[in-house]
Amino acid sequence: GSSMTDENADFIAKLRQIEENANATGVELSPGIAKTRLQQIVVLAKTLRGRLEFGRLTLVHVAAAAPGPGDPKPAA
Repeated sequence: GSSMTDENADFIAKLRQIEENANATGVELSPGIAKTRLQQIVVLAKTLRGRLEFGRLTLVHVAAAAPGPGDPKPAA
């Protein structure tokens, strides 16, 4: 129904806000683990938004696949 479309549009708008906020914060940070993590947040938000916009995968699948094997380990 149309309520699902409205829900998707709301998700997409919120994901855009995450991207914009993370990008704006990243500009102020010097290179390092925090900036790297912000860049990952931007990529995840863009990926989720793209999947919502194009409707290829459900949110459940996206959430399960979110943590990648390439995640940087915290510095010891």
